[in-house]
Amino acid sequence: MAGPGVKLLLSAILVAFAAFLYTFLETPFNSIVFEAKNSNPGPYTPHNPSICPQVPALRPKNHEIEQSILSKTSLESYHKNIITRLTGLIQIPSESYDDLGPIGLDPRWDIFFSVEAYIKKEYPAVFETVTLDHANTHGLILTWEGSVPPDKAKPILMLAHQDVVPVLPETVHEWTHPPYEGFFDGEIIWGRGATDDKGYMISLLESLDLLISSGFKPKRTVVVAFGCDEEISGENCGRPISDFLHGRYGDDGIYLIIDEGSVGIQQEFNRSFAMVSVAEKGYIDVSINVSSTGGHASNPTEHNTIGILSEIITAIESNPFEGKVTAANPMFDFLSCAAVHAPKSSFPGSIRSHLAQIASRNEKAEQDLARELDSLRYYFRTSQSVGKISGGLKINAIPELASAMVNLRLAVETSVSAVQAHYEALISPIARKHNMTLEGFNSPQASQSTSTNPRKISLSAIDALEPAPVSPTTGETEPFSILSGTIKRALRPLSANEEDLIVTPYLMPANTDTKFFWALSRNIYRFTPINLVENLNRAHTVDEFIRASEFVREPVFFSTLVLNADDAV
Repeated sequence: MAGPGVKLLLSAILVAFAAFLYTFLETPFNSIVFEAKNSNPGPYTPHNPSICPQVPALRPKNHEIEQSILSKTSLESYHKNIITRLTGLIQIPSESYDDLGPIGLDPRWDIFFSVEAYIKKEYPAVFETVTLDHANTHGLILTWEGSVPPDKAKPILMLAHQDVVPVLPETVHEWTHPPYEGFFDGEIIWGRGATDDKGYMISLLESLDLLISSGFKPKRTVVVAFGCDEEISGENCGRPISDFLHGRYGDDGIYLIIDEGSVGIQQEFNRSFAMVSVAEKGYIDVSINVSSTGGHASNPTEHNTIGILSEIITAIESNPFEGKVTAANPMFDFLSCAAVHAPKSSFPGSIRSHLAQIASRNEKAEQDLARELDSLRYYFRTSQSVGKISGGLKINAIPELASAMVNLRLAVETSVSAVQAHYEALISPIARKHNMTLEGFNSPQASQSTSTNPRKISLSAIDALEPAPVSPTTGETEPFSILSGTIKRALRPLSANEEDLIVTPYLMPANTDTKFFWALSRNIYRFTPINLVENLNRAHTVDEFIRASEFVREPVFFSTLVLNADDAV
């Protein structure tokens, strides 16, 4: 017979088991199954060589040329010269404006003649070596012909842009140093364009100059092109440059294209990553016009055009696009790289398990991970921002027209037509509620409309651009392997205790001139070879800057890329 102590112990065990059984029965079975799956990281475990494999550092075969470049760029006198060249370029206020007229008619374009004259003066050896072509006057195309014909060895193309966003006169007093002084304080180069994109432009020219002065003779043709209006969509220079090169080299005629990136080298999860943007989000501006009959304000309708437009805007902002992390998004590849290469203690286990489920196309996991990574929401969802609104001319008159513009950046998984359908579905009930005609995106323009109803809502799309094709990153893709090997050879991690950088795919949330070059190459990469975290917080605003210690290393990266691409011929 059991004693009192044993009976007490058995009673406690029975009570605990009953509590567990009650909890189990009260918990839906699918939740238990999901939580079990949620704890499984699958292949996304540290040091798994099958996920985000890395190539070794790629040293150019021409050791003498490489050593010559490294020796030159290590000198203080070289650092002083390249910094002076950048500050001089910053001093040219090559601003591009949304309302610029055609080149040749609007005198505000003439500042780009000064940019061209400046770089010709600073880089005489470059312009004695390359062939210079002009696309629509101010698009500059520098071609360094290789010894192997382009049909045997496709050229490499490196892009930058000459223009900068305007400085608002009202903000000049807020700058630490005047925006076009190009001030260097011994550590930082201050001024409009320092980061976006004149530092990149000077670095490309420097890389050519270094290669030429070191005696390099390319087998693969090298093309460098500078747009004049990247900040205002690129139609005046970006597209003409692309058309010029497409006419010369044809479809898929370029080996590799590189342009400015959005994050560059960055430390995440206690690991340094070189973030190469392999795609860009799409773009569309939506114009919404609400029109009706006017009249005297003493006899108003219950809802006038401004009120109805406000209702539409409220509906848009109350119905944001769904966020989800899918395997089609380059950010999934970045998270996969981080899961494998970041310290185990620094990378959340919940993200690892979500990645495994997303790889198996679990839609709930796609949505859950997007919520967990909410601070990065616009890498995973379509953004929308009402940027302009107008309506009414006089306080005692009922407004006949009210309009708004919405700027959207499209997630990689969506399309222009899907965004348009979403807006039409949101606005249709509002049109019916107010007895208005809805002229959708594919309806005839207002001037051609057969509708007799003066009360209408009209939608139109401006500058619509589908999300960019995702460039290949597999180990078998030679251009990406060469780019990765060059990064590991020429650049270093942000922490001294790390052996090397991890090269990872990434997503460009904005757009570059590469949007015009899709037909020229599948291998389009956007990457700036410095730590851009602080810099990007100042691009397009007060106190734009670049750290001199990082800037002076950029030309080594670009010249090494040219050498390594040439070795692949």
